[in-house]
Amino acid sequence: MRVIHFADLHIGVETYGRPLAEFGWSSRMQDFLDALDALVAYALSEGVDAVIFAGDAYKAREPSQTHQREFARRIRRLSEAGIATFLLTGNHDLPNAEGKAHALEIFRTLDVPNVTVADNDWFARNGFVAPVLQTRAGPLQVPFLPWPQVSKLLAVDSDVTNMTIEQVHAQVEQKMSELIRMQAEALDPAIPAVLACHVSMNDWLVRERAGSEQWMTVGTAPTLLKSELHDGYFDYIALGHHHNNMQLELRTPTWYAGSMQPVDFGEENQAKGFMVFDIDPAAARGARIGGSGLPRLEKVPARRFVTVEVSPRDADPTPEVCRAVEAAAVKNAIVRVHVKMSQDQQAAFRAPEVRRMLDEAHYVAGVHLELPDERRTGLPAGVQPDAADPVEVLDTYLKLKNTDDARRARLLTVARDFILEVETAGA
Repeated sequence: MRVIHFADLHIGVETYGRPLAEFGWSSRMQDFLDALDALVAYALSEGVDAVIFAGDAYKAREPSQTHQREFARRIRRLSEAGIATFLLTGNHDLPNAEGKAHALEIFRTLDVPNVTVADNDWFARNGFVAPVLQTRAGPLQVPFLPWPQVSKLLAVDSDVTNMTIEQVHAQVEQKMSELIRMQAEALDPAIPAVLACHVSMNDWLVRERAGSEQWMTVGTAPTLLKSELHDGYFDYIALGHHHNNMQLELRTPTWYAGSMQPVDFGEENQAKGFMVFDIDPAAARGARIGGSGLPRLEKVPARRFVTVEVSPRDADPTPEVCRAVEAAAVKNAIVRVHVKMSQDQQAAFRAPEVRRMLDEAHYVAGVHLELPDERRTGLPAGVQPDAADPVEVLDTYLKLKNTDDARRARLLTVARDFILEVETAGA
């Protein structure tokens, strides 16, 4: 049984893009669609039996009709080929208000063949029995954990009005762990099982390599310890949410697939693609993946992000900067240039020559000249420059101002939604 695991598609990312008149959307959106096309082509040509999507199909929580159409076109190809496809809701797939349909619900409403939608409402309808995908190679159990919705996880009579945000998170995290455990205990050990989660893990590796998704959830997202994945029950654990492709150290193969394309410079130099692994249904649990079937990253064409950093020494810095740009091979890449120079060097610097060297770049995010006496706006205490994401800065500021936890959580949520709305609008 051959399985694909991917996540964090984020259709709708438009930043650093060019208009494509023939499509009506930007080149960056096309980058993400090209990546999904590569996955579908692989699935069709390599005899894939199941595709597990671990959440975040779109950039916006309420995607445009065009974004939904283009995603549905690719899912339809998998469906028509008889490939069992599992769609899990991530935080970007959930609506902005309670009671609205989420972005993936249409597939269940239309009863699309070979497509299973897993969300927070599943448990109210089906109890804690995990979905079973009927693949061409036999059944596959897929217990899951969607991005948590507090109102659906906590009991109706839970009084959260006097709780701190940390106390609310503690309760939510307990419920998340229980959801995994109850599904795990109900599994048939004779049938292969893959746990799919869209979740932030409380693990040092994840914190070090969280990628671009981190700023959207800093200070407000429940997290799980690795032990709460109850990994001994599963053959593979498919994770989504963080954009870096990385393996967690557990006895069961446990991977964040990562995003299908780099979203910004925070994902520079990262390999992008989807995970592929083979399961032997005849083997015992814990021994179904091995040998040539080990999980591996199948790379897809990815737009390069390139940062050119140079500190020229000559009185005329222009030739050195041009050589640095040339060495970076910026053709078709999204590029930014950082140049550290003196006041005297600035007077001799010929910016148009550097700009001409960047003509073959896909997008130039800026040429920044940093002078020794350049004044910068101070950051709140405790925030390092390389971690200065806007939501994190606000979070630190509110803590320094001793803002009430509940109010701080609400302000951070509004800030995240505002930033997301601005980015989605292409601002």
